[in-house]
Order: sequence, then C-alpha cells, then structure tokens
Amino acid sequence: MIDMIRKRPGMYLGSNSITALWHFINGYLSAEWNLGVCRKGELFPLPFRWYMHEYTGYRLKCHDTSGWCNQILRSCDEDEETALWKFYEIYDDFNQVRMKRYWKAVLSEYNIAWNNRMKHACSLRPKIRETGPFVLNEHSFIKEPVYMNPLAVYVIELTIPAYILAVETENDIRLGRQFFMSPDEAKGNQLFPEGAEVYFGPIDGWKEFNASNLSFDKNIVV
Repeated sequence: MIDMIRKRPGMYLGSNSITALWHFINGYLSAEWNLGVCRKGELFPLPFRWYMHEYTGYRLKCHDTSGWCNQILRSCDEDEETALWKFYEIYDDFNQVRMKRYWKAVLSEYNIAWNNRMKHACSLRPKIRETGPFVLNEHSFIKEPVYMNPLAVYVIELTIPAYILAVETENDIRLGRQFFMSPDEAKGNQLFPEGAEVYFGPIDGWKEFNASNLSFDKNIVV
C-alpha cells in the first residue's frame, strides 16, 4: 500500500503531504490491529508499526517520542511535500535493514519463575465482569506476567548499529519495541530500555548464530 501511494499520492491522500500519509497509515495499521492481523514467516523486513519510528530516529539522529512523521517534518522545515519524499527515501533504506547475527538462550525454569513472580515487571489487564447480556470493564486491573509461557529469548544484531529483543512463547514471537545500542544492553537489566534480564533474571546459555534472516512458524507480534 505504501508503494502504491508513492505512485499517486494525490489519489490516496488528497495532497502531497506527509501528515496525510501519516493519518492514512495509522488508520490502516489500526484496522489491522483491531482485526488481529498478524504475520508469520521471515522477520525481515522489520515490522513497520514500531520500527519505522526507531529507524527514523537513527537516520535523523533525533531520538524522541514524537514519531516518524514529526521527526521528518521538522528535518524538512515543516514543508509537507518535501517531507513526504524524504519519508520514502528513509522508508526504502528501512526496508533494506537485515540481520548480521543473533544470540539465543533457552529459558530455564529459574528464568520462567522469575517472569511469573512479576517482582520486577508485569502487565496490567482490565478486569472484566459479565452481568447478564452485558460485559463491563471494571476500573481495576489484573496483574499478569509480561510473557505468558515463555520458551526462549533472542538478541538480534541489525545491519545498522542497533539490536532488538525477541521473546518466543508457546503461541507467538513477541518483539521489543525499541533499539538497543549494544548486545549487553539488550541482554542486561537496565531500567530503560528494558533488557531481557528485567523479565527473566540472569540468563545463562546464550549461543551465537550468523544469519541474515529468521523465520518463525508463529505469529510475530510487536
């Protein structure tokens, strides 16, 4: 869809505007999210939803949370059309990012128990109460482990100076949403960004592999 818009942006967006493109893509991704659309198979190219922002920050040396649209627009002096074509330049490079190598560790019973204790990290799920034909979201939350039934953890070195974290569970592959600056940071237990040991405690048995891609027969979730 992004490549189709490149050919005729006015037809899809109404104008040659990066902000219009941002709204279009957000609507598209929100529809996928609400419908539960997931991808399986090869990890690369990286999922657009989160990593385009991270990659844009890397390219523009602008590490803030304003999003790829605002970052590119500022770099183009708020010129919407110039920023639109700058987006495509960065997007083409983003799609070329691959993997140099990765480290994998199968989680021990100790690591899984650390995750399940939720002492250092947890997820909060809204408490739901069914009343006859109605389902109500109560104003309270249930604590859950960040990862349900985790099996293994991956630290992936990219062909740019960055690393990402992935956790394999029984049901899916869950990717971290930020770039790390070193493998030790991705493996470690710093408070931010959160490395693997925040969730699983000290991890032994990391094994290194050389590869340009990874393929999974499970849903890849960011």
